[in-house]
Amino acid sequence: NDSDSDDDGLSDGDEVNTYNTNPVVSDSEYDGISDGDEVNTYYTDPNDYDSDDDGLTDNSEVYIHNTDPNDSDSDDDGLSDRDEVDNYYTDPNDSDSDDDGLSDGDEVNTYDTNPLHSDEDGDGLSDDEEVNTYYTDPNDPDSDRDNLSDGYELTTSATDPNDYDSDDDGLSDGDEITIFN
Repeated sequence: NDSDSDDDGLSDGDEVNTYNTNPVVSDSEYDGISDGDEVNTYYTDPNDYDSDDDGLTDNSEVYIHNTDPNDSDSDDDGLSDRDEVDNYYTDPNDSDSDDDGLSDGDEVNTYDTNPLHSDEDGDGLSDDEEVNTYYTDPNDPDSDRDNLSDGYELTTSATDPNDYDSDDDGLSDGDEITIFN
């Protein structure tokens, strides 16, 4: 008499009495992970193909994406693992896929920047520098509309990227650079 009829690592008694799984089918919900591995290795629900309800199957989380099948946001960045994989194409195991200093979730949900581009507006400043250091708009290369990019103002012209006329002389910073240089 075999106490584990389906050879999945769970006794028939445990399958019936504890886990409510099928003792003659090694993978009760057919997700590609045996009931025994779900219970003993991954601590997932052997009756639910998506234990964390994030839209990715336990199988894809374990074998393809290397994410936690019990945590819908494996990198805790504010985007579900499925959104990262299927919608934003970011790394569900890296909270800042473009390494710009802003989490993928903040880029998508707060700043409307692309979590795969470290300098959304191409002005030479990272999205994080714009948001947290210079308080410029990461989606606008010229936050003060003086015809000088924010990066140029900070690195070359020594003007304020948030002030159209940094020296208050009535000429825009852009006009001063164009006229006097």
